[in-house]
Amino acid sequence: MVDAFLIGRVIRDFRESKKMSQEVLSGLAGLDRTHYSKIERGLRSPTVDTIFKIAHALDVPPHEIIIAIEKALGE
Repeated sequence: MVDAFLIGRVIRDFRESKKMSQEVLSGLAGLDRTHYSKIERGLRSPTVDTIFKIAHALDVPPHEIIIAIEKALGE
């Protein structure tokens, strides 16, 4: 099982690389900012649908996020 904290860290890294705030990204993704914040902090695991929404807001293919999570698992 993948740790929610690791998923949150990967998503946060993508967001920060795009120089977006949590508020901007959550708005673009159509997510409540509090819910999004909990994902980044590892308090909630995102669904596949949520990962697709986040990826769309970041303008990256969803598989790039999954690949980054897989890579982080090996570290």
